[in-house]
Amino acid sequence: MALVLMSALMAACDGDAARQIVIPTVIIPPTDAPTAAPVPTVALAEPTIVPTPVNTPTTPPSPAPSDATPTVTIGGASFTVDLADIPEKRFQGLSGREILEEGHGMLFVFQEERQHTFWMKDMRFPLDMIWITSECTIADIIADVPNPPPDQKNGALPTYSPSAPGTFVLELNAGVAAASGLQIGDQMTLGGNLTGQFGC
Repeated sequence: MALVLMSALMAACDGDAARQIVIPTVIIPPTDAPTAAPVPTVALAEPTIVPTPVNTPTTPPSPAPSDATPTVTIGGASFTVDLADIPEKRFQGLSGREILEEGHGMLFVFQEERQHTFWMKDMRFPLDMIWITSECTIADIIADVPNPPPDQKNGALPTYSPSAPGTFVLELNAGVAAASGLQIGDQMTLGGNLTGQFGC
């Protein structure tokens, strides 16, 4: 049983009415009293924030370049090519373009095998010209063909012909044929969406 202590102090001061000072009650538990069981501490887990799913439209993957892009592999080097297989495209060629991107070229396809003659009308950069036979092998290479001055008349433009007939002509940036080690007799293979076309 707890021991209760209470005391009151009466005092008089100069004949005035007595004042009573009350000391608050203090309850002291006995030393043999059972103590309350400790309240277990519960650790609260951090709140988990689950983002609201957003329906973002997905873009379907684009087809692999090897399946869609026209390519020429020749002498161990591969090039992405633009195709000039009709008269209008063959006449235009690379004329008027500012640049030909690295690793790119233009493949001219003719209906007959002969010594097709080229010129550099309206060209703005030099080229390598590679003539290729109907059996898909290099017949001749004319390297570093210069682009003409912009004011040169058509009648003054030089022309370029191979030493042997060809069905295809591959135009590349000047210096690429030598840098790629291309030589007469190297085999050409068409890839991408040109696979199986033109017998190569």
